[in-house]
Amino acid sequence: MVICSSESGGAENPCPLRCRRRRGVRVKCEGLRRWKDRVSRRREAAAAAEEKEMNKEENALIMYRRRWERCWAPYFGSFEDETRIGPMRYTSGPIPAFALPEETLQIFSIRVRAPRDGLKWPLHVHGYVATRDTTDHNRNYLFRRTRDNCQTLTQKDPFLQLTGPSRGIVYLDLIVFEVELKVKGKGESEDEMLAFNVFYYDEGFHCERRISICNTHKRCTLEYSVALRQRAVEATISIRVVDGSWPDNHRGQVVSRISGVKGKIVLLDSGDRELPISSNGVIELSRRVVSVELGEKLMVAVDASLSDFVEGATVVFMPKKSGTSHGVCDVGSCKMQVTVAWSVFLILC
Repeated sequence: MVICSSESGGAENPCPLRCRRRRGVRVKCEGLRRWKDRVSRRREAAAAAEEKEMNKEENALIMYRRRWERCWAPYFGSFEDETRIGPMRYTSGPIPAFALPEETLQIFSIRVRAPRDGLKWPLHVHGYVATRDTTDHNRNYLFRRTRDNCQTLTQKDPFLQLTGPSRGIVYLDLIVFEVELKVKGKGESEDEMLAFNVFYYDEGFHCERRISICNTHKRCTLEYSVALRQRAVEATISIRVVDGSWPDNHRGQVVSRISGVKGKIVLLDSGDRELPISSNGVIELSRRVVSVELGEKLMVAVDASLSDFVEGATVVFMPKKSGTSHGVCDVGSCKMQVTVAWSVFLILC
């Protein structure tokens, strides 16, 4: 029997199997460390890209605000000011020589599409969408909701409930869209940005049809359904119950249509509730201003529904440059007078 010993006097040689195991563990640890580093770098890159995208949108709005304040603040006040010009400016009384039918932009709807980056339906949305035109360069709100009065959007109903414009949107130069929409969280500090940007409308060759403008943001896409109307006048719609009463427990919807363009403009949708009617019989419309070309027809329809039962009526108007037009919608239990006030436009600068 041969006994092997170390010349150094004592320590046994390491076991080869144990050394291989140790080397294997070191290789695995090194591989895990490298994988963690790659994941960390990817996360940092994604966070940097997100910050860059958010800064890109934010910077666009900051730059636009600086240009606006330099050009228009001396004439039109604060950047946040709402347009001071209302509808029906020349419905009655003398009409200035330079007040004319104009090319206008009609907004049909705004839809939120494809929420992403952690956002899922339903979305509790607040904030605003507004336009600016050459009439006075102030904000003309299309949608505006406070945090305490946010709108719940679902995959089945992803359309913003528009409350504007408050007057016709004139297309004499670029039309500016400002967007700042947030998703409500458990606390105000947990609210998340849905869309934050400024963009310009300049699609003058689309004159005879409705088009969709898709504006992509980091966390969603906003789809604007619009139509450009040539030689248009402003129609301001009001409705009042003049005989009978609105049927009990019936929801209501009021829409307008323009003969030259497919699609409806929702003026009021009560949802699962009854139609909002004031004590003097006036129906409280969410929006009431529509742009109509001279020679087109404006149709206003009122529908009362309960489950699968729907009863409605439609009244048709021919546009005028000034004055008012009247018609009656009869939905069985009540008659409603529909009044349209017509006006032309006057561009200040």
